[in-house]
Amino acid sequence: MNDIQLYRVKSWVEQARSGDQAAFSELVREFHSSVWRFILKSVHNPSDAEELAQETFISAWRSLPTFRGDSKFSTWLLGIALNLARNHCNRSASRKEVALPEEDILESLLPQADDPSDLAQNKQTLVELDRAIARLPQELRDVIILVRLENLALEEAATLLQIPLGTVKSRLNRARERLVEEMFAHIS
Repeated sequence: MNDIQLYRVKSWVEQARSGDQAAFSELVREFHSSVWRFILKSVHNPSDAEELAQETFISAWRSLPTFRGDSKFSTWLLGIALNLARNHCNRSASRKEVALPEEDILESLLPQADDPSDLAQNKQTLVELDRAIARLPQELRDVIILVRLENLALEEAATLLQIPLGTVKSRLNRARERLVEEMFAHIS
């Protein structure tokens, strides 16, 4: 986000904290797609991700008076989304069998390839990576999603997960090692 966007978000947050629903609607428009994508990485079902994204914004609206501004609004919002996604995964009986994102979502994440065999290989690699991430223990999956897929700073991830910075670093390394092992085993 550039400085102008940060200023706009800060302004909308202050207005929304005063009860301005139009300002909160602007926050929803600004962050909906990133919250949805973030949740999708945990629940792997687009309709569940949409429902949880809506719940995230409802919860955020209700909790907005408690937002102190110690972190960025987007980090605070992702914290709400993370908790809802965790709760969803913990109570979902289908969590044991991971459902992968829709085909068009996978395709949007892939680099463009002219050769159909390259495109097919890219899709298969992405599917295997998604499965490998889903098999990680929750604590490692949370860190890899926040830091590598959502591009949060290590410090932001530590704040969001309420764990020390050193723990974030060690979990990130363990998650990387496990993913490399699984992807190498798949290729071999």
